[in-house]
Amino acid sequence: MATLNDYLAKVQAALSGLDGLARQAIIEELRGHLEDRAAALQAAGLEKEASMSEAIERFGEAGEIGTALRDVHGQGSWSEALAGMVPLLVFGLAMALNEHLIRLAWSAYGTTVYCFAACYFVLLIGLGVGWAKGFPRWSYPYGGLVLVSTWWWMGLNSPRVWILNGPGAWIPLLMMAAVALLLTRSWRPLRQLPAGVWHDWTRLSFGLYGCLPLIVWLLFDEVTAPYPAPYLAASAVVLAGGALAYVRSARTPQRALALLMGMTLAWGVTTVGVAIYWDGRLMPWMTEPFHWYEQVQPMVITWVVLAALMFAPALLSLFRRPGESVQTR
Repeated sequence: MATLNDYLAKVQAALSGLDGLARQAIIEELRGHLEDRAAALQAAGLEKEASMSEAIERFGEAGEIGTALRDVHGQGSWSEALAGMVPLLVFGLAMALNEHLIRLAWSAYGTTVYCFAACYFVLLIGLGVGWAKGFPRWSYPYGGLVLVSTWWWMGLNSPRVWILNGPGAWIPLLMMAAVALLLTRSWRPLRQLPAGVWHDWTRLSFGLYGCLPLIVWLLFDEVTAPYPAPYLAASAVVLAGGALAYVRSARTPQRALALLMGMTLAWGVTTVGVAIYWDGRLMPWMTEPFHWYEQVQPMVITWVVLAALMFAPALLSLFRRPGESVQTR
C-alpha cells in the first residue's frame, strides 16, 4: 500500500533542477492536495490508510507527476531550448531561402510549395516527438505552426503535392498521430496537453507564437523576390531568440516577457522591410506614390491585435483556484 511520504519522496526526486525552496513549496502543496483528497474519500466511507492509497493511485505515477511539475515550474534545459527554437528557424530560414530559389526556378509557385512541404514534414516530426514525450513546453510552437500550415494546405490546389490538397491536408497529421499513439500506447499525452495549458497558460501563447514566421512571410506576399529574404531570416533569428529565452525562463512573467519581446522585435524588422519596399512606389492601382508611414500604422494595429490574441490565454489564470498549481490526471 502506497504511503504519502514514499510517494512525495519519489516526486521530489523527479524535481531535480529546481532550487530547494521551489521543490519544498511544490511538495508541501502536493501534500496538502493529497491529504484533502484522502479526507474526501474517507468521508465517503473508505478507511484512513486505504483512502490515502486510493488518492495517490488516482493522482498518477510519481515520476510522471514530478516531471510534469518540473516542466511547469522549472527552467528548461539548453537542449529543450534548442528544440523550441527549431520550428521558428526552420520555417523562417526556409522561406528566406525560397525567395532566392524563386529567381533560379522556372516556377515561383512550385518552389514555394516544395519549400513549404519540406518545412511541414520537419515540423510534423518535431510534433510527434513532443507528443511521445507528453507535450513538454518546448513542443507547443510545433503544434501551432503545424495546425496553421494544415489550414494553408487545405486551400491549396496543386498537382505537385496533390495528396495535401483540400481535406487530404489532414492525412499527414493523422498519420503522425497514429504513429505517436502506437509508440506511446496511451492517451495520457493527450490528457497532459490541456492540463499543461491549464497550469501554465504561457504554453498556449507559445503555440500561437510559433505561427509568427508564417504571418511574417505572408506580409511580404506582394513583395518581389528576393527582396524579403534578409528580413525573413532576421525575423526568424529574433523569434528563435525569444523562444530560447522563453524555454530557459522559470517564472510566468519572464516567459511572457520573452514572447512579447521576441514578437515585438521581429515585427519591427518586418515593418521596416515592408515600409522601405513600398516607400515611393507607384503601382497601377495607385493614384499617387506610396509613403513609408502609411505602412507603419496598419502594422502597429496588426501587432496590437496579434499581441491581444497571443496573451489572451492569460485569462485562464483568473479561473484557477488558489493552490491549484499541481499537475493532476
